[in-house]
Amino acid sequence: MSEKFIKRTDGSIHFRSDEEFVLENGQTLKQLELVYETWGELNDDKSNAILVHHALSVGAHASETPVNPEAGWWQEIIGPGKAIDTTRYFAICINNLGSCFGSSGPLSVNPETNESYKGNFPEVTIGDMTASQKLLVDKLGIKKFHALAGGSMGSMLSLIWAIDYPETLSKLILISSSYKAYPANIANRSIQHQAIRVDPLWQNGNYASNEELSGFKLARKLGLYTYRNSSEWNRRFNSHKNSSVKDTDIIQYMEYNAEKFSKRFDANSYLTLTRSMDLFDVTKEYDSIEQCFSKITAETLVVSVESDVLFTPQQQQELYSALQESGVNCQYIEHHSQYGHDAFLVEKEPFTKYIGDFLNL
Repeated sequence: MSEKFIKRTDGSIHFRSDEEFVLENGQTLKQLELVYETWGELNDDKSNAILVHHALSVGAHASETPVNPEAGWWQEIIGPGKAIDTTRYFAICINNLGSCFGSSGPLSVNPETNESYKGNFPEVTIGDMTASQKLLVDKLGIKKFHALAGGSMGSMLSLIWAIDYPETLSKLILISSSYKAYPANIANRSIQHQAIRVDPLWQNGNYASNEELSGFKLARKLGLYTYRNSSEWNRRFNSHKNSSVKDTDIIQYMEYNAEKFSKRFDANSYLTLTRSMDLFDVTKEYDSIEQCFSKITAETLVVSVESDVLFTPQQQQELYSALQESGVNCQYIEHHSQYGHDAFLVEKEPFTKYIGDFLNL
C-alpha cells in the first residue's frame, strides 16, 4: 500500500493513501487525501491525544502553530494553559472528507480523469468522514484518545466515532449538535441547496468561480442568519434603540460576510458537507436508540446553548436523555448565551471551564 505524509509550508501535514477508499454508498475514491494539524507532543505511550472535530465552514487550522501564527477557529481553547492544554495533551484536527481545505473533495483531482471532481465528487456521509480519519489515526499509531471533542457538525463526527470505535476513547465532548438530522435543519439546508443550484452560473457544479455565484452567497446568508439568536441581532442592529445604527447596516453586514465566505470556501464542498448532515442519523443501522448508544463506553459531556436556533436545546436534551437511558456515564450543561449557535466559537471563559473541568475529572 502506497502512503505518504508530506509537511506543507503552512505547517499542516498532507496524508495520501493510494488504496481505494470505499464509501458507505459503495462508490470508491481511487485516492484518499487528508490534511491535518497538531499541537503539543505525543507522549511515549501515545495516551495523551485529543481528537478535535471541526464544524462545517472551517478546517484543520484550529489554533496557531509556530509555522502558521494565524489565529485558528478554536484559538482560545487549544494551546498552552488553555482548556485543551498543549503542555499536557497532543491535539490533532483533521480536515473533513469533502471539504475544500486540502482533504479529498470536489476541488481534488480525480486520478481517473486528471481533472477536478467539481460536481462529480461522490456523496459522502459523516460515517465516511470518521472512517477516513480512523484510517489516518491508525497509521499514526494512536490506539486510544484521552478525549474527542466536537461542536456543531464536528460533534456529529465525534458521536459516530464513539459509537463505531468505542474502545478508542475515554472521554467524549459534544457541543451544540444532535444524534440525527431534524426536519427543520433539513428544510433550512434544502433552501440553501436550491439557492446554489438554481444559479445559472452553477452549471451542475462546473462553475468558473465561487465569487460569481450569487446563489452561493444567498445560501451563506441564510446559514449565517441561523448561527446567531434574534436577541444578538437586535443588540447589534436595532436602529430604534441606537440612532447611530442604520437599517441598512445588517444588510451590509450579511453581504460582507457572504462575499468573504465565497472567496475562501467552495460551493460544491458546501453542498457535499451539508448533504452529509442531512443524511446523519447514528441510529439508522440499529433496532433501537438504546442499542445504538449502549455501545458508547466513554464518559460523555453534552453542552447545549439555550439560545441556539439551529441545533436547539430540545435536540441536546433528547441526545442527553437517550445517552442516560442507554447507560452512558453522561453530564449535561445548558449554557446561557445571547450568541446562539456560535457561542462555542466566541465565548472563551465558559467553554474553557466546561471543557477544562471535564478533561481533568
